[in-house]
Amino acid sequence: MAERPTKLPADRDASLESARKRPHPDMDFQTAIKRAKQFYREQIARPPLTSTDASKRPSPAGIPGLGNLSNGDRATKSETTQGGLDGTKDEKQERGYKLEGRSASNQQAAVDTYTGPTAGIDGGSESRSSVAHGARRDAKQGSYRPFAPPKKPPRKGRRPVDNEIETIETRTTTNPASFYDNVDMRAKYNRGDLIAVSNINGLIKNCQKTKERYGNADPRDFANIRKRLHQMEFYDFLSPVIIKKSKVLDDDAGLPQIFSDPGGVDFPWDIKADALTLYLRWLKGVLDPHLLRGIDTERKGTGAKHTGHKLRKDYLGIVSCSVWGENNLQNGQWWPLQICAKRDGGHGEIEGGIHGQTGKGAFSVVLSNGGYDDRDEGDRIFYCGTSGSGGEPSAGTSRLLETHRFYKSGDPHPVRVIRAAKLPKENRYRPNKGLRYDGLYDVISYEVLHAETAMHRFELKRRPGQDPIRFLGVEARPTDEEVAEFVKIRGLLGLT
Repeated sequence: MAERPTKLPADRDASLESARKRPHPDMDFQTAIKRAKQFYREQIARPPLTSTDASKRPSPAGIPGLGNLSNGDRATKSETTQGGLDGTKDEKQERGYKLEGRSASNQQAAVDTYTGPTAGIDGGSESRSSVAHGARRDAKQGSYRPFAPPKKPPRKGRRPVDNEIETIETRTTTNPASFYDNVDMRAKYNRGDLIAVSNINGLIKNCQKTKERYGNADPRDFANIRKRLHQMEFYDFLSPVIIKKSKVLDDDAGLPQIFSDPGGVDFPWDIKADALTLYLRWLKGVLDPHLLRGIDTERKGTGAKHTGHKLRKDYLGIVSCSVWGENNLQNGQWWPLQICAKRDGGHGEIEGGIHGQTGKGAFSVVLSNGGYDDRDEGDRIFYCGTSGSGGEPSAGTSRLLETHRFYKSGDPHPVRVIRAAKLPKENRYRPNKGLRYDGLYDVISYEVLHAETAMHRFELKRRPGQDPIRFLGVEARPTDEEVAEFVKIRGLLGLT
């Protein structure tokens, strides 16, 4: 049985202890701790700052060796996004960004060198000159970015304050379960619930007996197991005693019989993946079937469009996304929202399309319809970074460039690729709802589409030996059960 994850350090001493474990490379342990203590002493002794000099307050992130103390050992510097530039103003200036925007000469140069999808169109009133005229107009407005979506115009005035914040209950199940290391075998349970969970064991045995008698398993048994696994994802009556009494996690009777194949039955690859996903989730004690488990949903005012989601920091099922490789994800694993992928270790950004760290490259990317000049061919993807400034690449683009350098040096670190339902409908690989994990891809090459904005397009190639992308047939994700549950939640939120 897996150990229950411990809570993140919340007090100052625990944060300092976590800093001791990961000191700055140019500073010894004692110096880092000494500077941290000095920082906190100054904060305690210093009177409150006024609004005029609040910007002068030092930050813990500015102390070498500490980083973001509020997140303890899980503190990471995430890099990102397909929605704009990341980092503070000082960080951008250190990377060479020009925050004031392009000069008029640079705007004109960008227009003259534009070779985007609309360049050179002839016929009707849409001539090359009219396209150039529109590009010059967009450049004057500051929204001209070839191969990337235009920048959003600045908001006029202050956003109205809405004090009517309503917490929305999106749970459609009645009994959210909890899993504890010490299972009380004397706890009460419903015998019918135990039989429902144990049913999968009987279906597995039927496959094994048919294999022994006839040499091959019955495809109808496979279909029954596939359907049962999809239903078990949303069992709302689970409890520790039911899981233990059903032996569904036992190596000699339960789900391991499917993906470890000790009985000689060659189960279909999608059934193996789904069984392993369920097994790993339950083994960690995550018995709650709610799609938005660990996530708070709030709505400001009465409009359904003002609904927001926030990941609870005290939720013990959070998995770090700053990890190379699969990170215990299974091919085809599905989430209704991008924040759910962050919760389960799939992608570290709630909105951004690129997640990575300086020096480590990119960990994951999300394919979505963000207005970029991407091309999706399934096992091969041409993926655009984000727009830079003054010829310098953005943070997200820099992370993908680092990943490419790892690949060229013979030490490749593939990125996790997640496809979103917001992709164009003509994309045959897009999921019909939510987001789906589609495996590991290497960043094998890139091209520069536009020098002024440092717009790069990277070629990603899917690693061989992985299961096929789950976009067709009975193997497709999301399942009917997942879509039905997602529709229920959207109905509770007023999003039809």
